[in-house]
Amino acid sequence: MKKLSNEELLVELEVPFPVDQILWRVTNTANNRTRGQVVPYADPRAYTDRLNGLVTPQGWTRNYETTTMNNITRHKRNSEIVTGKILVICKVTIEGLGTHSGTGEQWADEENAMTSAEAQAFKRACSCLGLGRCFYDFDAPWVDLDDKGRPKKTPVVPSWLIPENWRKGARPSGKASGANGSATPSHAAGGNNGHANGSGSRNGRANPTPPTRNGSGDSRPPATQNVAGSQQAAADGGTNKNEPKPSENAAKNGNGADLDKRISALEESVGGKLYRWVLREYGHANKPHLVRDIKLKKKILDVLESATRGLRRMEVVLDRIPEQEVGALLAKLQAPPLNEIADMPTLVLVVQGLEGIVNNGSHPNAA
Repeated sequence: MKKLSNEELLVELEVPFPVDQILWRVTNTANNRTRGQVVPYADPRAYTDRLNGLVTPQGWTRNYETTTMNNITRHKRNSEIVTGKILVICKVTIEGLGTHSGTGEQWADEENAMTSAEAQAFKRACSCLGLGRCFYDFDAPWVDLDDKGRPKKTPVVPSWLIPENWRKGARPSGKASGANGSATPSHAAGGNNGHANGSGSRNGRANPTPPTRNGSGDSRPPATQNVAGSQQAAADGGTNKNEPKPSENAAKNGNGADLDKRISALEESVGGKLYRWVLREYGHANKPHLVRDIKLKKKILDVLESATRGLRRMEVVLDRIPEQEVGALLAKLQAPPLNEIADMPTLVLVVQGLEGIVNNGSHPNAA
């Protein structure tokens, strides 16, 4: 079996699952329960089979951490019950690429609660490496349901979700396009992981090439790059019970369109990893337009703008700090390379630490 390079492996991880492995789940239903939204997903075994096929069973591992919350009251079938929640963290490690984690949760009184929570956490961790990431780009359509709440007819799989078409460059709407109008192939995993050196493209759009410092060749975050304009998967389905009317959609799009543009414009400024973390952490989505709450959109915008300020502050102090001190700080904080920072807590700690070095140990607030 030929061993793939990291770049080749990241590309292969992004390729969608074969059509015969795609399943469909109803997430939201209308009040009369005759219509519902459906989203595609794949069984966890499809994920393990893909990983085994790409890196062999010895080339990857996963482990789970489980906690429980007790004495929680929830509404179920028009009544209140006291139950608990199962919370799972799954860490997936691929040799040579590193480790990413995902979270899952389920009400303890649900059937197969532990299995569901573990599957959700596993899939979310895999999506950070690109595997199954394509499901997050699917806009759930409304379909007719039968008397048991099942789709009378499942949607046709979109052409970009077919592996052969994906390899030829097909991508969902909203992806960057080439000069001829066709989507350009992606060269790095979506979700939370790019190339080890921060170069390449994520989800079909080219990332700015990080500058180097003092001719050393070390990559820096894209804090001063020019900003160009720019559903949850089945396990993360929502609970909205009202099918939106066209007039309601128009009003929502009108109120949030400007926020969506401003949010999207910051992706290249903060980098794809941090951008997606903010969307998932505060909006539980992967695209701005999938966040329906205007307050959440504003929160996401505020956090991204804060991240931009933090990255700029980092740029200001980097040239004043020897590389070995930067490396020592990152090691102490157990932080990744500067161009691979993928969450706000890490960014805050790194900016505080760098400014603390410059200011002889003082730690002003970051971001």
